[in-house]
Amino acid sequence: MTETILAITGPTSGIGRGAVKALVNDFDRMLLLARNLEKGAVLKAELLELNPDLHVDLIECDLSVLASVRHAAETIKNRFDHIDCLVNNAGMVSTSKEKSIDGYELMMATNYIGPFLLTHELLPLVMNSERKQVIVVSSGAYKFAPMKRPFFKPKRYTPVTGYGRSKLGTLYLAQELHEQYSRKGLKTTAVHPGMVSTNIGKNNVSQSVGTFVFMLLDPFFKTLEEGAQSIVSAVQQPEKYAGFYSDEGEIAAVKQYGSDFKMRREFIDATLEELDLESL
Repeated sequence: MTETILAITGPTSGIGRGAVKALVNDFDRMLLLARNLEKGAVLKAELLELNPDLHVDLIECDLSVLASVRHAAETIKNRFDHIDCLVNNAGMVSTSKEKSIDGYELMMATNYIGPFLLTHELLPLVMNSERKQVIVVSSGAYKFAPMKRPFFKPKRYTPVTGYGRSKLGTLYLAQELHEQYSRKGLKTTAVHPGMVSTNIGKNNVSQSVGTFVFMLLDPFFKTLEEGAQSIVSAVQQPEKYAGFYSDEGEIAAVKQYGSDFKMRREFIDATLEELDLESL
């Protein structure tokens, strides 16, 4: 019997952490792609306490750094011949304009470019599994702003627009995967977990500002467990959610900029050119 494998980015905090704990008995092995290996080791111990029979592998991966993504992907490909489910969960928010090591706007690099490259590198392993599933954590923020050139190194920047476009990019990624590979058996779902009470974004503002803003918004936030459930549901019910956008667990129509096929094609093609790839 083939070992079932889940690979997930951003598992050490937030909804990623909640999701792997909820899925601890659903797979034989989990590949935790984490930027912070110390936090990863703590999570690994917790998962093994919940399920001693689970195999857990820690793989260092900083999605904002292309070299790190490529190294993580090579590590996985050298050790495994298949991945049943890949969950692109990791993401970040920044209130100031920052650049990644590779020169891209940091949110676009972390939330979209890194996951795109990782998915490209690991897709052959996903397609080599019986399950063939990819989950992309997007956001309702895709409605904030239309995609606009220059895509990856914008001249003008606002946090809301930057975050929205990065999440619109992840939605385009999920749509592209479904369009190109669904006939070959790939089951892709874009997930919007809702407004979840996590620390995302807090590290990029002053402590006083971050605390005040999160205090005001707290009544509207979902718990980590509630937010993680949208990922868990998609993973556990691949046939139900395949090819759809899951809005807090409910299948929903994609609106506004998310349905702009012409821009999606232009954006995906620009990504392939930027990463020197022939296809996704």
